[in-house]
Amino acid sequence: MDKGKAIGTFLAHVDRHGQLLLLTDAEMEELFGREVASILAELERFSQEENVCSGCGGDCCRDIGCELYAPGFDRCPIYQVRPIVCRLHFCHRFDGAYKSMVIELRDIFLGCFRAVELWNGAYLKWLDVPPLAGAAPELVGGLSVWVEGVRKGTLEPGQAVGLIRRQAEEYRNRYSHIGRSDDGTASP
Repeated sequence: MDKGKAIGTFLAHVDRHGQLLLLTDAEMEELFGREVASILAELERFSQEENVCSGCGGDCCRDIGCELYAPGFDRCPIYQVRPIVCRLHFCHRFDGAYKSMVIELRDIFLGCFRAVELWNGAYLKWLDVPPLAGAAPELVGGLSVWVEGVRKGTLEPGQAVGLIRRQAEEYRNRYSHIGRSDDGTASP
């Protein structure tokens, strides 16, 4: 994998996005290039075939303090638009045949993080999530009611996922195609 190319592609495209918090597969490919997207797709296939992520019980999500984690969810409620760090992180369960790929993806993330830190530190809040509240407190505030309902057993997980996805999509629509202010925040 050409890590330098992936980092360069990220730096060349990062300014085109009004927000970097909730990204689709296509946006990840635009940000990091086809090679990274292909590797992520391969790791996703492996995860599905071997029940890796869905079978772990949310260890990674819980460990990083993701506000959207609840044991009642089968998987991340914003899986289709999850943050960059969630997309580029793969735990020890992938170490067998994919250890070198996992290390290279980690190196790409850290390289982008360091480059952004030197270039425009305001973008760091978009990369260093979850927890999500530092980058999008209004989003987390709106979603927390539904996540808490699942945790307490007062809301069915499937219903909560629908509500969470709808609000996440509204957030994406509001911020995806707008400019950035000097501090890196999305601005109309």
